Amino acid sequence: MGKFFTGFVHVVKHIMKPFFPVKWYGPRKFEQKRTILVGNHISGWDPVVFSIWCQTPVSFMYKAEFQKSCFLRAVFNGLDFIPVHRGEVDIAATKRTLKLLRQEKIVALFPEGTRSPDVDKMLPLKTGAALFAIRTKTPIRPYYIWEKAKLFRKNYYYVGDEFTLEQYYDQPITKEMLAEATEIIAEKMTEVREKMLAILQEKGIKRRKRTKKELKKLEEFRKQQEESQQ
Repeated sequence: MGKFFTGFVHVVKHIMKPFFPVKWYGPRKFEQKRTILVGNHISGWDPVVFSIWCQTPVSFMYKAEFQKSCFLRAVFNGLDFIPVHRGEVDIAATKRTLKLLRQEKIVALFPEGTRSPDVDKMLPLKTGAALFAIRTKTPIRPYYIWEKAKLFRKNYYYVGDEFTLEQYYDQPITKEMLAEATEIIAEKMTEVREKMLAILQEKGIKRRKRTKKELKKLEEFRKQQEESQQ
C-alpha cells in the first residue's frame, strides 16, 4: 500500500502542476542531505504545491486533523509528511522529525505554527525550527510564498541560501538561546521575503484583490493582534 501510494503521488504531482502554476526563484533541486526548510504559511495548500514543484522529496509537517480523511492520510504518508497535533507537545512528531534529519532527509517546518490570514505580514515564530537545527546540527534554508494558492492562478516562490546556527552547537540549550536563534531565522526569512518583493515590484506584479471573506478574517485577526498587545 505504501509503495503504491508513493508511486501514485508521484504521478499526481505532475498532473497537478497545471492547476497550480508557479514561477520559482532559487533552487528547486536540493542536495540530499539533512536540511530544514522554513517558510511563511498562508494556505493549507502550501506543502502540497511546494512538493509538486520541488524536484527533491521534502517531508512537511502538517496538522494531524487531516488524518481523519483516509485519502489525505494515504497521500500525505506517500509524501512522507509528518502529522502534528497542534496546541500540545507532540512527542511522536518530534521523534519522527529528529529521525528523518538523522537519516539525512529534508524536513520543512512552518515556524509561525499556523496559517497567517495576513499575506503581507508573518506571525511571530515558534522556537521549534531552531531547536531541531541546533540539536541535530542541521543547515536551514528559508523560502517565501507570495500568495495563497488558488486554482489556475500563477503564484511565486522564492528559495534562499542555506545558513547554519553553528554558533550554538554543543552548548546547553536554553530558552534565551532558542529565542536568539529564532530571531536569526526570522531575519533570514525576512531577507528572502524582501528579495521576492523587490523582484515582483520590478515586474509590476501586484497582489490580487482580497475576497470579502478574506477581508473579514483579516480584520478579525488584526483586532486580535491589537488586543493581545494591550
